[in-house]
Amino acid sequence: MRAGGLDLSGDWTGVYDYGQDGDGSVPFAATLFDVGGVIWGTTLEPNTFAPDAGAELEAEISGSRSGHEVHFRKAYLGRPSHGEDPVHYTGHVSPDGNRIEGNWTIRALGLFLSGPFVMNRIKGTAARARLGARAGETVEVF
Repeated sequence: MRAGGLDLSGDWTGVYDYGQDGDGSVPFAATLFDVGGVIWGTTLEPNTFAPDAGAELEAEISGSRSGHEVHFRKAYLGRPSHGEDPVHYTGHVSPDGNRIEGNWTIRALGLFLSGPFVMNRIKGTAARARLGARAGETVEVF
């Protein structure tokens, strides 16, 4: 966290689960940018559901942060089979800004799926990410 307030910019590792019992856990890596509470970035995870795609799935995320609450959507690039619909995430940021815990939900093919997720910041990456965000990248917010 910087002196001016909470900033989620940086590299993160995490895991999301298919259900509350931790069965079907999927690890992922994320790079986030947070400018004034507008959040965007990318994720990379092993392919666990799209037989027509490669070994890893990349997604773009976009959303917002208000205080210690975050909301974002994840959209898989290339819209792989069973990954066409966006996944919605809602979470709470720890007081030190280095952990996000919450739940994900998706409505697809008439089904409603959800489960928990957790993300931990990789130390030392927030300053580097802030520099990239200030470099004038164009951002599309959904």
